Amino acid sequence: MKNTSIYFLLLLVTQTFSNQILQAQSIVSTEIMDEMSADDLTNQVGFPAMNGVVAYKVLYVTTGTDLLPDTASGVVVIPDEVTENGIIAYQHGTTSGPTDVPSNRSSEYTLALALGGQGYIVSVADYLGLGESRGFHPYVHAATEASAGIDLLIGARDLAHQSGFESIPNIFVSGYSQGGHGAMAMAQALQERMTDDLWVTAVSAMSGPYSLSGTMSDLVFESEENYHYPSYLAYIVMGYQEAYGDIYGNLSDVFRDVFIEDLEMFYRGEINLNDLNGRMITTSLLEYQSLKPYNLLQVEFLEAVQSDSLHPMNVALRDNDTYQWIPEFPMRIFYCSGDDQVPYRNSVVADSFMNASGAEDVMSMDLGEDLDHGDCSLPAFLATLNFFNTFLQPSFVSTSSNLKQIRLFPNPVQDRLFIEDERLISGTTIIISDFHGKVIRRTSYSLSGISVSALKSGIYSLSYLQGGELQHGTFIVQK
Repeated sequence: MKNTSIYFLLLLVTQTFSNQILQAQSIVSTEIMDEMSADDLTNQVGFPAMNGVVAYKVLYVTTGTDLLPDTASGVVVIPDEVTENGIIAYQHGTTSGPTDVPSNRSSEYTLALALGGQGYIVSVADYLGLGESRGFHPYVHAATEASAGIDLLIGARDLAHQSGFESIPNIFVSGYSQGGHGAMAMAQALQERMTDDLWVTAVSAMSGPYSLSGTMSDLVFESEENYHYPSYLAYIVMGYQEAYGDIYGNLSDVFRDVFIEDLEMFYRGEINLNDLNGRMITTSLLEYQSLKPYNLLQVEFLEAVQSDSLHPMNVALRDNDTYQWIPEFPMRIFYCSGDDQVPYRNSVVADSFMNASGAEDVMSMDLGEDLDHGDCSLPAFLATLNFFNTFLQPSFVSTSSNLKQIRLFPNPVQDRLFIEDERLISGTTIIISDFHGKVIRRTSYSLSGISVSALKSGIYSLSYLQGGELQHGTFIVQK
């Protein structure tokens, strides 16, 4: 079995032995995907840009699950003017298949452009088994999410230096959904690196499955509730087979026979993850009249996992939990308690473990009980951007635990902005600041909302005091 801790040890030894070579030769090739002015970027992504960008598809050297060199792909976005913001290493969420990746202009390519338009250098790895790299994708495999992200980060830093960025004062790590899991894994790996050439300023993990052996395992192997994303279970099992090699001998050892043909088609790339999910739902309803996840599994496999803590599947899940460590830098864990795909308890468990273990600045924030997994992404992105911006203007907003995130709506807004806070009363002083932290307006709150019609298109922050605590939110004015 390929134990993750052994993987990390071998990887670190390899990186230590050839650190100088990797840094000089990590980039295999670059190709310009887009060159955009600030106005063009704003029109393209629907998000007000502070600057233009140059976006590159990058092929770079990383390490495969077999510990052999692999050529992987990803995206690096560089502002068209030199800034002092630093790099955001962004880990992307679950994609539908090997070609649905940032380097092929997936939806999170647009997100990378938007972050680049705020003055950040951005790196987004496609991950192993996706994009240009070989093999089947080892889904939510912490070690390779981390190594693929770090190796592209090194390449992004070198590319930025070539573009005139002499100083890169900050390295931020973030990601949503699978990317939240990947962000946790990458941040831990960066903290534990034996070299000091990379450091972390802050981390924002969003709506990720950090507790695979606990929260996610309970959902799959124990819960009586219907779950509408059965393809995730299949993806994890097949991905861990790719990474570890001992989860099963044949797919039919794990899954009931009625699902095997579709699973094999997915593995061969003949259908994508969305197609697989639809087919598995249809089959489950026809065969079992429910969407209980354990109905997908062979009874013998299910009973073995439930009874044997050393079953290879349980060992793999524990190896890929990404919350059992103590961050030495500020971290925010954003989630929505209405999440229908990744149970929000993942975030609560991570927050609880880290704080109980002595973390100095880790805090989870619920961005909405009425927001599902898809709806949560925009407020989580805005909260992340605001959090990272505070390190550019540290006097603007404190990053300590007395900062409370609030929901603002509609967002984006054109005319009147409202605050979701039942305790808020008319007359409360509201402070609105621009992207750089400059206070541009002080006003009194009214139940009829706050007029923002006079503000130019852009990103703004709103804050006020409530019971001695600073309430804070980010919003976009979009004309």
